[in-house]
Amino acid sequence: MIYSSLKAQSAQCKWPEPFQKAFDFLKNSDLEHMEVGRYEIDGDDIYAMIQKQTTAAPENKKAESHYKYIDIQYLIRGEEMQGVAPLPEGKEREEHPERDVMYYSEVAGENFIQLKPGDFAVYFTNDIHRPNCAPGESMEIKKVVLKIREAIL
Repeated sequence: MIYSSLKAQSAQCKWPEPFQKAFDFLKNSDLEHMEVGRYEIDGDDIYAMIQKQTTAAPENKKAESHYKYIDIQYLIRGEEMQGVAPLPEGKEREEHPERDVMYYSEVAGENFIQLKPGDFAVYFTNDIHRPNCAPGESMEIKKVVLKIREAIL
C-alpha cells in the first residue's frame, strides 16, 4: 500500500511505466468534468473508472481485495476514509473471481487513512482495502479508480 498526493513534491525515484501512464492520465485529464464511466488507458491492462459514491460508516462498507488488478484510488472531490490491512491467509471471504474481487467479513489489524482532493492510495493484490468510508457525515464524493493488471509489472 502506498499513500501520497499528486500535490506532493516529486520523488527522486521513477514509477514503473504502467504507474506512470496512470499518473499521466490523472495529471492530463479534466477529471472534475469527466462523466462517470470507464476510460481505457492501455486496453484492459490499464484503465480508469470515474465514480461518484456516497460515503458511509466503515461498518457499512465492504473490505475487499483483488486477484489481478492493482487499484490506484484518487480523490477528486469530497473527503473519504479508507481502511487498509495486509491480506491474511485463510480468512473467511466471499469470492468473485469473474469480477476480480474478494470481500471480507473480518479484517484484523485494519488501519484508516483519510483522503482529500488530490490524494491517492495504491492497493496491491496483497492489500485489503475498505473504500468509501465517511470521515464524519456521509457525503457524495467523486473519485477515479485506476486499474493496473499486476501481471504487466
